[in-house]
Amino acid sequence: MLLITQLKKRLQKSLPGINAQLKMMNSVMKKRDPGAYFNAPENAKKACVMVLLFKKKSKWYTLLMQRPESPYPHSRQISLPGGKLEAIDASLEAGALRETEEEFGIPANDIETIGRLSKLYIPVSDFLVHPFVGFIEKVPKYIIDYKEVAEIIEVKLEDLINPSIRKETNIKTYGGYTLKNTPYFDINGKVVWGATAMILSEFVDILRSLDF
Repeated sequence: MLLITQLKKRLQKSLPGINAQLKMMNSVMKKRDPGAYFNAPENAKKACVMVLLFKKKSKWYTLLMQRPESPYPHSRQISLPGGKLEAIDASLEAGALRETEEEFGIPANDIETIGRLSKLYIPVSDFLVHPFVGFIEKVPKYIIDYKEVAEIIEVKLEDLINPSIRKETNIKTYGGYTLKNTPYFDINGKVVWGATAMILSEFVDILRSLDF
């Protein structure tokens, strides 16, 4: 498990942070308010997400999901497993593990947390997101909560770090606005943009610094 050993060591060091996250931020927003995703108010709601890694047929994967249709800001968007920190959660890490189990059916006890990425604020929903990186030794078997998850997307890490999947398009937002020339990851034909893309951008920078 060379990748996991390398990641554990790398995640203990200084992270790429804002510089990596900004690569996937809309250019207009970057010019107008570059601090929007980094200056969270003190009373911002807390959320936790998990970048979960596993090996299948000698290839390393991580997981994303498409959210179902809903009246909420992140309807139909692609995201990492995770959600709001609840009163029952003993820590941010516990919240990420609980949400992953609830949404995907992967037992929290099967997941080893190996580090965390830089936090990121989402202005539209007022959540300060805390991303964790975890590892599961076996190929996961899913028990999907279809109220939260429309589709699970398995992503090969070799595809994630391929520069050709980074593209730009016009994105129509929840509020009816159009964000022109917005960077996104074209993952399995899905448009992965916004906070999820910004979190993944930092993870990609870290992966590219490793030999796996």
